[in-house]
Amino acid sequence: MKILISKPQNRIPWLAALLLSISFILPHSAGASPESGQLIVFMQPNASPVDEEFKQHSLPQIRKLADKVGASLHVVDATKGAPAEVALTPLIVYQNYRGRSVYQGRTTTPARIRNFMRTSRFVPQGKELNRRENIPIWPRGRSSVWAPLKVAPVSGTKPDGYNHDAFVAEALTNIADGFSKFRVQQAAELDRADRGFYMDFNPWLSGDGTLYLTVVVFSQFDCKTPVFSKKIIGPWENQQQLFRQAALAGEAAVVRIAADPASGDSFNPVTEATPQKTWEQIGLPLPPAPKVKTARMAVSAEVPQNWVLADSGPDDPPMIQFRFPAPLDNYAGEVKSGRGEFSFAENRMVNGARGFVEIDTRGNITMGEPRLDEAITGSMMLYVKKFPTARFDIAKISGDDQPIAYGRLSPAFVAGNFTLKGKSIPLTSMTQIEPVMGDDGRPRLLVSGAFKIDLRTFNIEGADGPAPARHMLLFDLNLILKER
Repeated sequence: MKILISKPQNRIPWLAALLLSISFILPHSAGASPESGQLIVFMQPNASPVDEEFKQHSLPQIRKLADKVGASLHVVDATKGAPAEVALTPLIVYQNYRGRSVYQGRTTTPARIRNFMRTSRFVPQGKELNRRENIPIWPRGRSSVWAPLKVAPVSGTKPDGYNHDAFVAEALTNIADGFSKFRVQQAAELDRADRGFYMDFNPWLSGDGTLYLTVVVFSQFDCKTPVFSKKIIGPWENQQQLFRQAALAGEAAVVRIAADPASGDSFNPVTEATPQKTWEQIGLPLPPAPKVKTARMAVSAEVPQNWVLADSGPDDPPMIQFRFPAPLDNYAGEVKSGRGEFSFAENRMVNGARGFVEIDTRGNITMGEPRLDEAITGSMMLYVKKFPTARFDIAKISGDDQPIAYGRLSPAFVAGNFTLKGKSIPLTSMTQIEPVMGDDGRPRLLVSGAFKIDLRTFNIEGADGPAPARHMLLFDLNLILKER
């Protein structure tokens, strides 16, 4: 997929469809607390003011977040040796017996770090790399800084004989020539610890032949608010020079921001000379899976027939988690609450069960960062002012020939209608249904499963990245219902 493109794109990471794929699905286990895991922070003491700023201001907040969820915090000096994945510092990693995840976000946004921990606790990251084509790369030690380019069509007065494709091709060549640190690579495989900045070039031509060329730089962690903008002005016939000047200005902004301790996008690269050690060698292998304790319960207990959706507790998986497929799964969030009902027939068979789930999209969806949440709910994404709810109605459930019972999972194929932004589509999912006893001694119904939707179906812009991952949104549902 070509990254050097000319079509304007919405840069906002659109995890948007988010939330609402409400096909019935929920946790595998009962009310047991999952293992809290380990939060690992890699630093390079005295490398630069970046790590010192992080140590003074961000690390104390991260320590509080770890304490709140019961995760052990490990601060590691990367200069003494670090795994290959540790390409820069400060770097935050969460791991438990399910797997290991690398935080991709600003270290100055505690809410997003909390969201990362909450998501990674139950759904670890995939291992796929972020593969890009024709993309500027700035190698820095073990890490790479990448910068997708976008050249918009000329606005204002179109010059005589203007050919957009030819104009963009020439502009991209001039931009590449203007860089001093970035070099365009035909193919690149980018890892979690690499960093990205988007560069947009917007040309406007006046009637007198003056070209106003604006270069805008966005952080990969906030594609809505630019971190830099500058206007380069000159005659149209000097466009080659103007594009080179704009490229050099954009590059200088990236260099400055990456070194600014207060920017939120700054980091120190881990040098190639740093010893490479395994996770085991630094004493942090994946923790073992916890021993599962099954509470005894009377086999004669009758499973309730009617249920209503309950909010998840602090030790439960989020009700609904959403994310893009790897390598874009750093874009993730959750649905905080909703309403729903579920009813079995009198014989307690899965076949014949009915129900619905409905989400108020106006305040129950979060990615852990207010500006991203605002973008998700806006008119370009979910448009919650016009479409305040998303809903899934069960039309049919097919299961085995045994009634629902405590102590066993019942597989079920759920089919129904999913409605988002006023559009309804058929949606199906394989699920598991399990009645359990909660810590309070009262019955709960757990429904777990996963499914995906194509954002293009609802005219929602995908994330910036390779197709088809940029268009697909994955959902993990962990619904907990209580007796009505």
